[in-house]
Amino acid sequence: MEATLERAELVDRAAELVPLLRANAPRAAHERRPPRENLEALRDAGLLHLLRPARFGGHEADMRTKDAVVAEIARGCGSTAWVALIYNDADYLLARFPDELQELVFADPDTRATATLIPKGRAERRGDGYVVSGRWPFNTGCMDAEWVMQPTFCDGVPVQVLLPYSDVVIEDDWMVSGMSGTASNTVRADEVFVPEDRVVRQVDVVGETHLSDRNADTPLYRIPLILELLTGGPAPFTGMSATAVELSLAQLAEERPIAYTGYAARRDAAITHHQMAEASLLIESAGHHAASAAGLVDARIADGEPFRPEDKARVWGLVSYATKLHAQAAEILRAAAGAGCIRVDSPLNLVLRDIQALAAHAAMMPATGIEHYGRSLCGLPPATPLLA
Repeated sequence: MEATLERAELVDRAAELVPLLRANAPRAAHERRPPRENLEALRDAGLLHLLRPARFGGHEADMRTKDAVVAEIARGCGSTAWVALIYNDADYLLARFPDELQELVFADPDTRATATLIPKGRAERRGDGYVVSGRWPFNTGCMDAEWVMQPTFCDGVPVQVLLPYSDVVIEDDWMVSGMSGTASNTVRADEVFVPEDRVVRQVDVVGETHLSDRNADTPLYRIPLILELLTGGPAPFTGMSATAVELSLAQLAEERPIAYTGYAARRDAAITHHQMAEASLLIESAGHHAASAAGLVDARIADGEPFRPEDKARVWGLVSYATKLHAQAAEILRAAAGAGCIRVDSPLNLVLRDIQALAAHAAMMPATGIEHYGRSLCGLPPATPLLA
């Protein structure tokens, strides 16, 4: 696999997979994990190495490239796109770990890792390492990964602990109404011994500086972790919303009537025109906000400028507002589809469920991110350590 590719080539590779991913989307939802052939196709196309360092076969892509690729994947399957995004985000986090840990994990070019960020466990010193116990929910992609980075407390200090999945227990508890194909199960560690060099302070890997000497001069890895994570949030919505509009228009072409009215075809009704236009404009507006967020981050890196205190809050606000608009568009399309959309086997139903489920994600929940941005505009300190 070549080390780097242009954005257009990566996006084209993702677009070529849309028919396969769309055909497998119901299966992903039923099995509650991405089908193996989905992941193999993404791997073979090089789309799981977007943010991996080039020396390990990665592309070191910018944020807009990452978003464009994930959006294409999401046109086929929102769950598969979210899993792909998490694998790429985990690579980014690993690229900020000490170089010897990167060598360990990336020694296998096909290895996949996952990560969470909210400390839920404890690490106690034991000899030349730590004994770790904890229970962490929302481990997207856990069923098909080899490594996990879990946040925990060590002497009251948040740390990230690198664990092989073979040392932890995956609790099969991902029973949800949407994004069910992401395998975002709870992971549990019961008195697991972890060598000292696999435990790093969280503060050392989330800011503009990190622990990797080899990546220190690579502009990509100067992005604060929260900004890298946030910029990818709207990408699955972009692809899923495009598919929702596509499926909605296909239904209108069937010339079905609106029950209890004189309209023999729904596409002839004025309400249908308003619904399709408003949903499309909301999605387009969301795209502008998402592009602004990714563009802000890419511009800081391209110009070599330091990130400003207000950048994190602004990006969070842009991403959250984009989420709000996508969710609103999904509800309009649901109403426009009528009772036929409530069938479990409806492709449109699956996409709309996935959009609404992802909109509830804590990092993209509109109320949260918009509040963070509003506090910044009002000159108030952040209400979360992630914006410190």
